[in-house]
Amino acid sequence: MLMNYSTLFKDNAKVAQVGIIGANGGFGYSFLAQVPRMQDSLSLRVICDLDMDVSRKLLESLKYDSSRFHPCRNQRDIEQALKTDDPIIILEDGTLLPFCKIDVLVEATGSPEVSSVMAQACLKQGIHVCMVSKEADCVSGPYLYNLAKHHKCVYAIAAGDQPANLIQLLSWVKTLGLEIIACGKSSEYDFVYDLESGSFEFQGQKADLPELATCWHLESMQTLKERSRILSDFPQFAVPDYCEMNVVSNATALRPSCDRFHYPVCRVEELADIYIPIEDGGVLTKTGVVDVFNNLRRPDEASFAGGVFVIVRCHDEKVWGLLKAKGHIVSQNGKYACMYLPYHFMGVEAPLSVVNAFRLGLSTYDACTHQSIMLATAERDFKQGERMDLRGHHRLLDDVYVELLSAQEAPIDAAPYYLIAGKKLTKDVQKGEVITLDMLDLAGSELERMYREGKNI
Repeated sequence: MLMNYSTLFKDNAKVAQVGIIGANGGFGYSFLAQVPRMQDSLSLRVICDLDMDVSRKLLESLKYDSSRFHPCRNQRDIEQALKTDDPIIILEDGTLLPFCKIDVLVEATGSPEVSSVMAQACLKQGIHVCMVSKEADCVSGPYLYNLAKHHKCVYAIAAGDQPANLIQLLSWVKTLGLEIIACGKSSEYDFVYDLESGSFEFQGQKADLPELATCWHLESMQTLKERSRILSDFPQFAVPDYCEMNVVSNATALRPSCDRFHYPVCRVEELADIYIPIEDGGVLTKTGVVDVFNNLRRPDEASFAGGVFVIVRCHDEKVWGLLKAKGHIVSQNGKYACMYLPYHFMGVEAPLSVVNAFRLGLSTYDACTHQSIMLATAERDFKQGERMDLRGHHRLLDDVYVELLSAQEAPIDAAPYYLIAGKKLTKDVQKGEVITLDMLDLAGSELERMYREGKNI
């Protein structure tokens, strides 16, 4: 999985002119902070967001040279800026991106419709795209991946987020010829428990839960049920997890383990005893699946940091006995092992995707097809004309229940969760109904067109 990047790039010293749209979020900030550290590989050419002044202040806070800044509102402004030495073009209008002479676009708006349209426009001009907006990719990714191939450029999921990291880890595992039983990630934030005091903490919320100590050690899958019950007042699933595993499924053809994922509350060292077939004492009814767990740890233990894992079958008892003795995670029955990366470094890692695309023509993907779909079910009655907007940092639809189904098992007319975003309902929707395409006003939606075309690939 790891490689000598100095060797990989030694015969290619080209510097990529990079643009970023959706720059003012956490991923965008971390990416922009990293670019100046990679001047032999990257140069920032464009920053695009809703407010030029905010973008300018962001660049100033990161010590970019303000003499390079060129606010541009039209194509003529861009032409003038490009005549100057090493300009940084500041945009509010993303439709101008294809005119900025960039080599790679980093798309980080998080808006499914906008992300997809911006990516499409750049790919049609031969501009590589590194997609951060997983909300778009799980709907339009197959279409955009094939569009990139048609225009002889690269469409990739940006390194530094869980989908790309897990796809990379899976590629490494497959290349080694190991059998994949399951894979996945931890949910974003750890469950932290102090065994001595009985104090539990999750994202600043604290509770005294002495009962949790009684099921600290994994005795059987019943232990997982007890942990979940004790922690029932705390969130044990998150919509972005389903989105990220949707992306991984589409890229790898691995299917969801179950519609709502298992979400065990568990410790890292227990993964190889949990994500294994039921007949071997685990939770799986099938293998070759994606799932998510909630990381349980002590305060003095390192976080899994929203990292990723793969469970493999142990092909040789002696080999894996040797590895277990060296501290690797092997199941109690010796039949399965866990390989994992306990990190995702966001924009610090993302430049590798940019350089791989520009210098080597390499994508995160070697395939991308609609293998899974995020199903959306109404949790209340909705009225015709209501607008289904995404809200909050985690980009959620209010009062909508999410599942991840294999595309083969989902209703043929089901609307993907993130295709619903920003659309008005054309009819009443009853509580418990799956939201379908015919319930949405899709007039003029490029995202809907990309989804339909992508399904036929």
